[in-house]
Order: sequence, then C-alpha cells, then structure tokens
Amino acid sequence: MSKEYKLYLIQLRQSHLSQSVFTSKLLFYIKTCSFYFYSYLFSRVNNFPYSADEMMRYLYEDYLEIIHIHSHSVESWSKELLSCITQLMSLVHGSCWYDREKKVQMKILFPTGKIICDYVKDLMRIMSHKPFYKQTKPNRSNDETILMQSIFAFLFMAVQTYDINWLFRSNTTMRDIVVSVVEATLNDKVALGGYGILGEILTDDEFKDLKIADNMSRFFVNMLEDAWNQPTKKYKHLPITSLLRGLQTLSKNDSIQESTAHLNKMNLLIEMCDEYPMVYDIIWAFSFNQDIQQQLRYNLSFISKLSQLSKECDNEQMSKMIYGILWNLETNHENRPTSKIKDEKKFDIMISYSHKEKDLCKQIYEELSKAGYRIWIDFDQMHGNVMDAMAQGIEQSHIIIVCMSEHYRKSNYCRAEAHYAFQQQ
Repeated sequence: MSKEYKLYLIQLRQSHLSQSVFTSKLLFYIKTCSFYFYSYLFSRVNNFPYSADEMMRYLYEDYLEIIHIHSHSVESWSKELLSCITQLMSLVHGSCWYDREKKVQMKILFPTGKIICDYVKDLMRIMSHKPFYKQTKPNRSNDETILMQSIFAFLFMAVQTYDINWLFRSNTTMRDIVVSVVEATLNDKVALGGYGILGEILTDDEFKDLKIADNMSRFFVNMLEDAWNQPTKKYKHLPITSLLRGLQTLSKNDSIQESTAHLNKMNLLIEMCDEYPMVYDIIWAFSFNQDIQQQLRYNLSFISKLSQLSKECDNEQMSKMIYGILWNLETNHENRPTSKIKDEKKFDIMISYSHKEKDLCKQIYEELSKAGYRIWIDFDQMHGNVMDAMAQGIEQSHIIIVCMSEHYRKSNYCRAEAHYAFQQQ
C-alpha cells in the first residue's frame, strides 16, 4: 500500500476538513482503491500483493482515529467524507468478517477491551444519525445503505466475539438505537444484523417489554422458507447459513420460542436438518417450549429418525444435540428410576457451569474440595449420552451450584441441566 494512500489517511484524521481536501486524487486512493482492496479480498485472488493481515496493520491506527474523530460530527459530514468513510469501513469490517473464525484481524484492530468498547460507541454515534438509516435502500445502491450494512454486520460479529453485552445493557440508548434502525430500515441485511445484535444483548424481560419477538420470528422464518426453496439456497443475496446463525442466536430466548411456536413452522426446520446440522441445535433450543414440544412429537418420522441417530451417530456434538432434543421430548428419561438414587447421595455438591468458564469453576472446585466437600464436576467433556450423565450427577448430589453467566444462559445443555435440577428439588 503506497505512501500516497497513507498520506491521504493522515489528512482525514483532521477534525475540521475543508471541501478542498477532497481532491480527485484523495477520492481515488481512499474511496476507489479501498473499494478495490475490499473486492479483491472477497474474491480470494491468490496473486493479490497484500494479505488481509498486512492491510489491517497498515490501516488500523489511522482508521480508528478517523472514525473516532468524525463520529462526533456526523451531522456535518459532506457527501465526499461519507463516501470515504463508507469504503474504509467496508474494507476494515470486511477483513474482520473474512477472517471471523481465526479472528486475527480483530486482534490486530482491537488489542484491548477498551479499544473495542470505544469503537462500538463511535459506531453507535454514526448509526444513530437519522438521515443515514432513513435513507437505506433495499439494495446496496447508496453510501448510506452500504455504511449501515457494514456497521450492523460488524456489531453482530462483535457481540458474538467479545464480552461487550454489558455495554449495551448499561446504556439503554444504544439498545434503543438498534431497535429504531431495525424498525425503520428497508434493507434485509441491516435488519438481519440488528435482530442478531438484539438476540445477543436483550434479556427475556426486555424482549417482552419491547414487544418485538413476533416481528423477529416472522422475519427469520419467512426469509428461511424463501431461501430453502431457492436452488441457490439464498434469500436475495443472503446465504441460508447466515439466516440460520441469526436464528440460532435468537432461539435461546423464551419470547422468540413462544412466537415461533405460533408460526407452526417446525417441519420447515426439520426438512433442513440433514443439509444443515446446526438446525439440530436450533430445534433443541426451541424444544424447551411446551407448544413446540407438542409439534415435534406429532412428527413421528422425526422422532424415529432422532432415536435411530442417537444409536448410530459418531459425531459427539451432533449426538449431544440429538440426545438433548429427545431429553426435552421425554422419550428417554420419563421413566428414570430416581427414587433409589436419591437415597444414595455420593456427592455433597454438583457444580453446573459452562465450559467457557472452566478455569474459574476449577478454582471454586479446588477451594470446596480443600474444605472437605465431595464434588461432582465434569472437567472433561462427557461422552456418550451426556444427558443421562448429567442427570446422574444431579440425582447423586445434595446441592447444585449453578455458575450463571452469559455463556451459561445461551447453552442448551446448561439450560437442560438447570431445568432438571429445578425439577428434582
């Protein structure tokens, strides 16, 4: 990346930009070249002279400063500044999305928690500008639409990657901005990102208060149905896997489960299971709802298929989901002989936790063990029928300590564990 590109980036770091700054050369380097870098990145051209890592290291300091400075004066942005920031943001966010599994770009861009929090606040200031989100179009036909798509896709990725839900929950204005944009936008990608963000940050009570669960459920189910019936397996340009990831996030919420039950579309999800195994996790989440349990029980062929898969499947993650669905449908634990077990408690305490908090829970375990308590805890991932193993741990313990966390709340397995412990009181 050239000295000229760097020079123009530095120019954009000024807080007060006169119109004369936006020469044809600056617009070529910052707007046009950034767009071509983004295009090459996503076309995965082998002979492209720069790697995504190199581009991010070259850009990130100037980029973060440009966004921070100009996020405080959005009302005075010129069309030229809007175009430049839109293309820069698309390039940076696109690099993060391109590498979302390894997260190398995110680590370069945000080496500390404070930096990601500050950046999210900058983005919220930009996206709260009404003329931007009011002018989004169904297609990527103007800078406002491209900008909002980029911001929402990034924020959805950020709330899934970083522990920043507290930032939205401690500032209801940020949450309300997301809701306002989603309700106003005509663009499906913006709505998808917004609903995904809300699915991550809202509690069950907030979903009920905002009364948006019905709209969200209809939005995802309608798009999924359309995408599933297309040969490309896309809704417009949205791949079905993106829609499923969004629904997977939302499916953990009680209000979404309830509104989805009213749509009576479980058979649609069942059809997708073989081609998209992640749907089993979505069905598992939905199967905590009693109305959906009934809908699933009526599909005898699906129940039969699950029973068969539980015996044959050698994929541990898949087996866990299948056993989890069957457990919720009470086809393999309703006749558990628990009375004898309850009289023979082997453990004083069982620790129920998400494996994401393994290190912290290990410290709790060690302190309790030192105090002489007999502890049941699964430090190693359990194999085979994990639901039966979990049930035995609960039945054989006097006390259950639930280590509640964001990860725990979003885990189907943890929810099943907590629910069964509550039933066994």
